[in-house]
Amino acid sequence: MLQVPREDSISGPSRSKSREWGGRLPVALVFPEERSLALSTLGWQAVYMQLEEEGTFHVQRFFWDRRQGRAVNQDSDKTLSDFPLICFSLNFEGDYLNLVQSLQAEGIEVYSGNREKWPLVMAGGPVTFINPFPVMPSLDFIYVGESEDTFICIAGALKNCFLQGKDRHKTLETIAGLPGIYVSGRTSRAHRQVAESDSRRLETPAHSAFVSGQSVFRDSFLVEINRGCPHGCRFCAAGFVYRPPRTADINKLKELISGIRPRKVGLVGTALTDWPDLQEFLQWLKAQKIKFSLSSMRSDGLTSSFLEFLRRSGTRSITLAVEGISRDLRTAVNKRFDHKKFFQAVEEISRLQFNTLKLYFILGLPGESGKDFQELENFLEEMQQARFKGMGNRKKGIGLIQISASMFVPKPWTPLQWAAMISRQEFESGCRRFKKLCSRHKAVKFTSENPFQARIQGLLARGDEKVHELLLLAAEHQGSWKKALANWSRDMERYTDRQIPLEENLPWDRLDIGVKKEYLKREWRKYWQGRLTSPCPDTECSNCLRCGMQA
Repeated sequence: MLQVPREDSISGPSRSKSREWGGRLPVALVFPEERSLALSTLGWQAVYMQLEEEGTFHVQRFFWDRRQGRAVNQDSDKTLSDFPLICFSLNFEGDYLNLVQSLQAEGIEVYSGNREKWPLVMAGGPVTFINPFPVMPSLDFIYVGESEDTFICIAGALKNCFLQGKDRHKTLETIAGLPGIYVSGRTSRAHRQVAESDSRRLETPAHSAFVSGQSVFRDSFLVEINRGCPHGCRFCAAGFVYRPPRTADINKLKELISGIRPRKVGLVGTALTDWPDLQEFLQWLKAQKIKFSLSSMRSDGLTSSFLEFLRRSGTRSITLAVEGISRDLRTAVNKRFDHKKFFQAVEEISRLQFNTLKLYFILGLPGESGKDFQELENFLEEMQQARFKGMGNRKKGIGLIQISASMFVPKPWTPLQWAAMISRQEFESGCRRFKKLCSRHKAVKFTSENPFQARIQGLLARGDEKVHELLLLAAEHQGSWKKALANWSRDMERYTDRQIPLEENLPWDRLDIGVKKEYLKREWRKYWQGRLTSPCPDTECSNCLRCGMQA
């Protein structure tokens, strides 16, 4: 039987002191966020397992420690400066600042152009094939795409260069032309690498390398059910940068789980209820006496029988993404939202007495107006009616409806990448209006995100290399973005508050993720026309070519 180690049992300074590095390339694998979040994120764990299994790399893990303001080694007392190759796994725009601070804390030159010797500092992860350019001046190179297949070859080339005694400049020359690599000044355009690009099957779904009680998903073995999303919501980068959408094979998942026998499995994916084998797989887990948890689902996939099964299995909370606050906005973002099925799901969730229903909304979508809030009022009223109908003559139904609102952030490689953000004041005004509507209904709670942080995210999401100066200022002021902005020579609003002309060159045009820019422009126009686009068909991309993949 395979054993996935408990992360707690292999961390600490004693693990790697006795192991020699000779003949292997020492690699610092850095997740620049808190350890609990790292242990809940599969991308960097997949890279860790790939490098460890190869046997010619010596990998040690670093997580961000907020109290120390640095990346801390989990496996030995060695610091980042001891490693010839430093790999950052970047999952969020906020990681850029932690990357800069991590280098500074170890005395590593923050500008890659000023480094004369090893180490080489690289990054991979989702934001590196969305828009890594605000942090690019600190990186020697990035890997663009999914890690399966190609990345281990890149790492092998780096290992050979290091063991052969090549200097950093010769090494960068060697790798600049390799698939998925972008080196500033040496690479004109990097093409995203895709695992199993000729198949709609996810042959090697990512899964946990460690199980930990300190993970966000406590003591859970996480496994990827699908990658990408066929629906193409126009605000969501995952629906475009992970094309083609792929799903895992149920038999391979059963084989994986059978070999490990975890106590709890967490299913990870963008559209779980789109997986036709979901209920069968969950029933199999239950028969194996293995607990499970699910991420967000679509309401049109919540049948009565499925909800009853979830409730009998101990599930207490259901999470659904509604997105836009009105029918028109949901149509504009290409959210195929069946209102009838949604309210039927609410009624059934109430009948089965789930503890919590969590709903996610987006405020500040382009063109949002008072008319949309008027429709939202009716939506909330109808939702409560469905809730009470599910209760019947009983006094108990859904214990709490938790509504969360986030600010719209235009993301690269989406049809809304050209849109403007609303101001902090506009968002706060919308939140007050939303909260007032919720207050009319019993057991409906409203929360919202910090608008300042959302606008910082928007700045970093659409930024270029000139934003790197802001990262250095934020690091100088102990992470204070407000102080950094006050001392920055440029205007935040140029990146956040304007609608970008379609003909303007964008920083991330230097990447190629497969989806063509002309397709995104057509989708941008369809947003304003309120027209839907059909989901990705269940065929090979070569048979569709609608968005330009494999053209």
